[in-house]
Amino acid sequence: MKEMTRIILFFALFFSAALFTIYHTKELAEIIFGELLPATFTLTIITGTLSYTLYSYVEGIAKDIATDENNKNNSSYNTVIDSLSDLKKEILVNAFAVVGLFVLERLAHAFSLLFPFSSTAPFNWPWALATSIGVACFILIAYVAIVQFQGFIIANDYRAVISRRKAGADHN
Repeated sequence: MKEMTRIILFFALFFSAALFTIYHTKELAEIIFGELLPATFTLTIITGTLSYTLYSYVEGIAKDIATDENNKNNSSYNTVIDSLSDLKKEILVNAFAVVGLFVLERLAHAFSLLFPFSSTAPFNWPWALATSIGVACFILIAYVAIVQFQGFIIANDYRAVISRRKAGADHN
């Protein structure tokens, strides 16, 4: 739930920043965001693949811990299992958030096509709002990708601790 609140707050921030930028730069924003937003699909695919890979990696770590009979009665064992379970939940929430953000971005893009940008017309609020939604979705998907990369770092640290512990137990 904490992650979803953060995503909602970031969405509001990025939406506002994009709308502010569009309002003050008009033609320049149309060019920049017009080039940026098509990359949303690619970023979504990368993030989805990363989420699946990270989930599998964390699941493998959890299985390694579960097979370690020496530490099942250790209090840190339960802490690690709980941490890994929380990490897996966060991975799933992030993956579903990316799918939702991608759908929202596509809907915003479709809406923006109904009100095309024109440099000669007065400020086009429907186009600007729809484009701001798309930009906010793009930036949030990039944010989730960064969070997933950090998840790999955390999971790798867990793996290193487990490997060291098993190596120490094998020598005893």
